[in-house]
Amino acid sequence: MRLFHGRHLWRTTTVAVAGSLLMAACSSTTTPPPTSKGGIVTYAELPSTPPNYIFPMESGVYLDVNNAGQFSSIMYLPLYWFGKNGQPVLNKTLSLAYPPVFSHNNTVVTVNMKHWVWSNGQPITARDVLFWMNLLGAVTDPGAPTVGSSSAPGPGWGESVPGGFPQNVVSYQQTGTYSIVFHLNASYNPVWYLDNQLSQIFPLPQKAWDELSSSGPIGNYDTGAQARIPAPSSMGLPANSYVPAQPGTATSGALGVAQFLNSQSQDLGTYQTNPLWQVVDGPFRLTQFTTSGFVKMVPNKDYSGSPKPSISAFEEIPFTSDTAEFNALHSGSLTIGYIPPQDLGQRAALQKQEGYSYNPWYVFGVNVSPYNLTNPVVGPIFRQLYFRQALQSLVNQPEFIKAFGGGVGTINNGLVPTYPPGNPDASPLESGRQLYPYNPASAVKLLKDHGWTVNPGGVSVCAHPGTSSTDCGAGIKAGQAANFSLLYDSGSTQLANEMAAMQSTMKAKAGISVTLSQAPFAQVIGESFTGCTFAAPCKTWDIVDWGVSDTWTYGVLPTGGVFFSAGGVNAGDYTTPTLTADIAATHTAATPSAERSALFRYEDYVARQLPMLLLPNGPFQLTMYKSNLKGLVPQGIFSDLYPQYYSFSH
Repeated sequence: MRLFHGRHLWRTTTVAVAGSLLMAACSSTTTPPPTSKGGIVTYAELPSTPPNYIFPMESGVYLDVNNAGQFSSIMYLPLYWFGKNGQPVLNKTLSLAYPPVFSHNNTVVTVNMKHWVWSNGQPITARDVLFWMNLLGAVTDPGAPTVGSSSAPGPGWGESVPGGFPQNVVSYQQTGTYSIVFHLNASYNPVWYLDNQLSQIFPLPQKAWDELSSSGPIGNYDTGAQARIPAPSSMGLPANSYVPAQPGTATSGALGVAQFLNSQSQDLGTYQTNPLWQVVDGPFRLTQFTTSGFVKMVPNKDYSGSPKPSISAFEEIPFTSDTAEFNALHSGSLTIGYIPPQDLGQRAALQKQEGYSYNPWYVFGVNVSPYNLTNPVVGPIFRQLYFRQALQSLVNQPEFIKAFGGGVGTINNGLVPTYPPGNPDASPLESGRQLYPYNPASAVKLLKDHGWTVNPGGVSVCAHPGTSSTDCGAGIKAGQAANFSLLYDSGSTQLANEMAAMQSTMKAKAGISVTLSQAPFAQVIGESFTGCTFAAPCKTWDIVDWGVSDTWTYGVLPTGGVFFSAGGVNAGDYTTPTLTADIAATHTAATPSAERSALFRYEDYVARQLPMLLLPNGPFQLTMYKSNLKGLVPQGIFSDLYPQYYSFSH
């Protein structure tokens, strides 16, 4: 799973496009226009969303589109790439390995890799997969030493699910230069295991990255065979001397390597000079990076995949707001940008005057706002299904789409994507009529029926505490007010308008008071992904919204394993025995029909239970791109970028 999210600052310099960018594509025949080599493609980052983490092993606070989908994955490729022609399917061409072979009742998986190379000429081998697995095992081990901060790789690795990958791997071994075998602890659904487990593997350049410090040698530290660290100067040894590391310390073995790579990834100011990040296997390599978010990449001449990059450079341009981005778009200085929904009326002018084409970018995701069920004050209120139903009945999704989304978007009915149209993973219930349509009268009745004194325009309070069917519910105190805070991602006019409209409606119709605040995404995601549990509750937030474009995208099979697991990215710590059982059934289904049945049970249960507030599903963005740019459409179904396909017609 990936979060579509953003980050902090911006860069004031607008990078000029190459002259060929300004040429409109024209041809008097049906023959495709010829393309030219070279040219710079400039891409607009979403408001306040510059990348800020390059190491592919992201923890929860870094696991988002600006890092994973549109930055590091252009340089570092997963073992298996998903997304092809705008569909959520395995892309065999871009994957580093051939499709896996399952055997022994789906308890053994054999992976054979293609013979690709790193940019330093070294082959990408099964040893590089072992390197990833060794680091991953160290940082997801509950007994591992604390890495040092909530943003560091450790037990909070963003894809981690207790009992899931890599814990469901009993052993793994390299059986040849390009082959590796995984022995699993049970028989798993091969579709789920490939789509949602093996897809999490990123081979890493072991011969370039297996070190404990910038000044130390490359070794096999990840295996423990060379667990040694620089000798302290107090020992009086010659320079560059090393001593064995103590077992279990934070600087030894695989955990030490992960710590080192994390510390280097957090040092944004050295990205373009750090030799670590020059060893890549993707189609592009990094040549310029600023802490404000400007990115420049050039083709990796040793890229083994196909097609080879055609453009001379790919640049990502940061903006603080959609207004600032739209001004740059209107000037014609962006190759790929987006038109804010509130400015859709100017689309025709952009197409005519600046030579842009229009293509809404839809992704395999849903738009949700988590509740903090662990909050000692408001958590007991959010834990009541009737209250979540009341809140959902006060969200006017059709009006949001019409008034704030430029009429572009779809009703969100649950937590499984209904895009692409006809998605077979969407159940009839979820893809049918809206389960909780806008209905203020229903919201008021739900509150009154459960012991609340409803004060439209004021603040409703609990008049009947207790646990009977007509009481407010467990943990809710007499006189407790329906008063909540909502923190949302800054930079989007559309989102700000939606939040203000929702705040007004909830107050006027049902006396539910919502205090709004906004912040850059780094703060929003950092606030909500802090490991909130009932054993260690979070007290600083009530509801968060990650943004209109900052939706959640699943791994290919949308089972909810990471979404609702303790220790994963379950921001509000929602879980029930039924939910856990339904998710587990999708992981172990022996046949396609059993998988579909389990998946439908999961999504129908979640759709009715409303563990999160549902907001309209809109496009990831309303893309505007220079008409002479080829290879952009269809856009990545997982919000990822494919600059190796870009070229300019002339």
